[in-house]
Amino acid sequence: MEESRYRMYRIRKANRRFRTIMEPDPALKSLQRSILRWLMARRIRASKYAHGFVKGRSTTTNAALHVGKRVVVRIDIQDFFPTITERQVKYALTREGLLSDDAARIADLCTVEGKLPQGAPTSPFLSNMIFRVLDYRLAGLAKKWGATYSRYADDLIFSSDRDDLQAIYHPVASILEEDGFEVNPDKFRVYRSTRRQRVTGIVVNHHPTLPRESRRRLRAALHHVRRSIVTGEEVPAERLDSIEGSAAYLTGIDRERGRRLLVEVRDLKALLALRTRMVSRRRPRRTSGIAAAPS
Repeated sequence: MEESRYRMYRIRKANRRFRTIMEPDPALKSLQRSILRWLMARRIRASKYAHGFVKGRSTTTNAALHVGKRVVVRIDIQDFFPTITERQVKYALTREGLLSDDAARIADLCTVEGKLPQGAPTSPFLSNMIFRVLDYRLAGLAKKWGATYSRYADDLIFSSDRDDLQAIYHPVASILEEDGFEVNPDKFRVYRSTRRQRVTGIVVNHHPTLPRESRRRLRAALHHVRRSIVTGEEVPAERLDSIEGSAAYLTGIDRERGRRLLVEVRDLKALLALRTRMVSRRRPRRTSGIAAAPS
């Protein structure tokens, strides 16, 4: 599909670099969503090692696999989506049983200038479908190293009690290169148990939890809201909803810590509702301002 059907923009990443997003126009996006529903109805599945863009899996399920390991290795794939070609999409679709013409048409509609765009609704699903064979190859490699393997989009995670697990980097890079993918050497990480180990933003040294600084920010936000309520300052409902969402996310990772914060959030919501009712009762009732006619 030609580039004119897409709107290109950039968003800043955590490392201050930019990610290019290519968003299809409304008509093409609607068609791609229809294609996605049709493909999902055919029961095309990602591998059991993929945790990104898969129903019932998440950053939490991905991180849980690597808790308590001596060494965790993270390997990032360079330019994951744009590396996947229209030809790879067509081949993967025919492997799933689609007729060659149908596969070619879908591959054309879901790629731009022969590449998979980051921003199209079909791209995450297609990337998992294409990467499925590689997932099993990488899992086989991990087994030889006595390691656990999982993937979240372009993040490959290996964990083991082997101290030399970082040496898996080169065999992984070789497997990826056979299918046209490249490792991003700048994002290669080795986390040992003597320091904080992070997998998809979750600390996994002893049990899954959010980093300490994230929990501190959440508690600081709660403290600020509580003080604002007590002093009579305005508290936007969206602010409390955002904090509640963060606490709910923590609950899915670290149940006890998250539940305690959720209780605090709900107590604050009740306190805010009570304050609102009390303020409304104090307001004088409006009169019509029309004097009664003399008799």
